[in-house]
Amino acid sequence: MCGIAGYVGTRNIISTIISLLIEVQHRGQEAAGISLIRTDGRIDVVKGRGYVLDVFNEETINILRIASDNIFGAIGHVRYSTTGEYLEHQAQPVALGDENYRIAIAFNGTIANYIELAKEFNISSNRGDVFVLAEVIYKLALEYGKDVVEALKVLPYYVIGGYSLAVATSEPRIAIARDPYAFRPLVYAYNEREFVFASETSVLECVGFNNWSEVLPGEIVVFDGNSVEKTRSTFSAEFSPCIFEYVYFSRPDSIFNSISVYKARIGMGVELALTNPAQGDVVIPVPDSSRPAAIGFSKASGIPLEEGIIANKYVGRGFIAPPFIRDTLSKLKYGFVREAVNGKRVVLVDDSIVRGTTMRSIVRRLREVGAKEVHVRIASPPFRYPCFMGIDISSREELLAWRFSDLKNIAKSIEADSLGYNTVEGLRRAVGLPSACFACFTGIYPFKEFDLEKMEKMISRCYV
Repeated sequence: MCGIAGYVGTRNIISTIISLLIEVQHRGQEAAGISLIRTDGRIDVVKGRGYVLDVFNEETINILRIASDNIFGAIGHVRYSTTGEYLEHQAQPVALGDENYRIAIAFNGTIANYIELAKEFNISSNRGDVFVLAEVIYKLALEYGKDVVEALKVLPYYVIGGYSLAVATSEPRIAIARDPYAFRPLVYAYNEREFVFASETSVLECVGFNNWSEVLPGEIVVFDGNSVEKTRSTFSAEFSPCIFEYVYFSRPDSIFNSISVYKARIGMGVELALTNPAQGDVVIPVPDSSRPAAIGFSKASGIPLEEGIIANKYVGRGFIAPPFIRDTLSKLKYGFVREAVNGKRVVLVDDSIVRGTTMRSIVRRLREVGAKEVHVRIASPPFRYPCFMGIDISSREELLAWRFSDLKNIAKSIEADSLGYNTVEGLRRAVGLPSACFACFTGIYPFKEFDLEKMEKMISRCYV
């Protein structure tokens, strides 16, 4: 999972793209970057490690301003690593090509078969899936007479995985595309003077674009400065948007596939209270993504909701933090309100348990500040299987629910008095989509020729 954004238009392009990236920061905390596309075909990239405002400080903004003459537009990226190591050189956007034809790409998702693609296209795989993807798109574009749209039409026939991406070209024009399975969100808006896109609807609304459209499965949307054109890949795939976007990734004020993320999370809490009730005095959400589910649980159960945990806004999202600091962040991220939990039976509602590091720390701290009992309720089903479409999990061995398949053993490992999960059917009802990808809960992947073992074997090569 990462975040992408871009802008072409009459506003200050540098300030607008930085604003968009700040609004999509929740989707990636490791690195940020911007690519400026000039009207004369040149493409400049400025990127670095850290948050958006760490990378785009006074010095780098001055660099962008110096390079801001004759600018057509910009694309940007915030990074959360999903394959390979946490390395600065994997920051995006990635630019490549020569004086005759050049592209820059910003990409959200995972290409599970990028090692195989690298061999097929005679590309080095040392720098990760985004560089392989960029090279594949570039080579396909050259085959089609420097037409990146034609390249994006055939791209699904080569890749296994999920993507929402933007490609800026030296013509200049910007093309955005969503894979035919529609795993990741991507939205855009345009008017007579402007074209803007981002990973989520809330991002566009925060900068004043309320009349947005979602990119359809397999759709390619292109803007050349004068008009917007739309086309689609002919690749046939089952509609399989990532259910974890509703559980955790997306902002609650976003719409994904015409469904409110906030309402879906409220529904998850209601379903959870009906299928896994708890005897408690107070419902406490794990902030921030679990708050709507806790509201739903409280409404359905009649147990009052309290804000017993306060999130440190300067730590960020622990689940998508780099692996080497996750344990530390799990201890620093939260403060606890003694008055809300002291002497009470706490029903602790969270969106998911993945590795279990954060949950164990929270349960311990609740007891330290006086909780009589801690009953953990999870708004999603047990997370038992790795994701190969945009989450940094390469093996089942990382997952708490895989290591301890028995519910009592999982509860014991996180030191809770009891533990209850939502069901797959409960989650399906809460979201309300006719189909979606539940692979992280079921182990059933939408790629017809690849089961869990084949997918895990393929992606494991990326972590060698």
